[in-house]
Amino acid sequence: MQVELEKEKMMSLVFEHEQLKRQLAASATEVLETMFFSSVEELPQEPLDAARRERVGAYLDFHGACVGRLALSLEKDAARNLATSFFGETFEGTEDEDCSSVMAELTNMVCGAMLSHLDRNSIFCLASPEALGAGEDAEGDIVKLLQLKDGLLRLAFSLDRETGAH
Repeated sequence: MQVELEKEKMMSLVFEHEQLKRQLAASATEVLETMFFSSVEELPQEPLDAARRERVGAYLDFHGACVGRLALSLEKDAARNLATSFFGETFEGTEDEDCSSVMAELTNMVCGAMLSHLDRNSIFCLASPEALGAGEDAEGDIVKLLQLKDGLLRLAFSLDRETGAH
């Protein structure tokens, strides 16, 4: 009986597609402005030359009131600059390690902010962020593009079909 009640509660949490798009952009903007001191501008579509630039990214899966994935990718030069803003001038590892670390942390913070804004009364479990593979880009059901001062951030959010957006 308890399992049925929990399953019913999970399925009752449904979000509108537009609500998720707005919250994804708002959460990323909030994190970037407060934690990374970056200015952000939302873009309606991806610039034509964006696909040719080297990117670095991360994703994480989450579960709780709903199940899904958030993935982020950013132009590598912009990721280096975010790492400098976030970690300071001194780096402990290589530039590539710093870019991967900052993308993992950014993914974690954006996902946490988004889920807590969507449903303050639910508990979510976030998996550890994983790096996107070489040549991979952030893909998902909902994609938002944010222009940072020095690069394009691609945010991709997906919910499990059973508990997802409608």
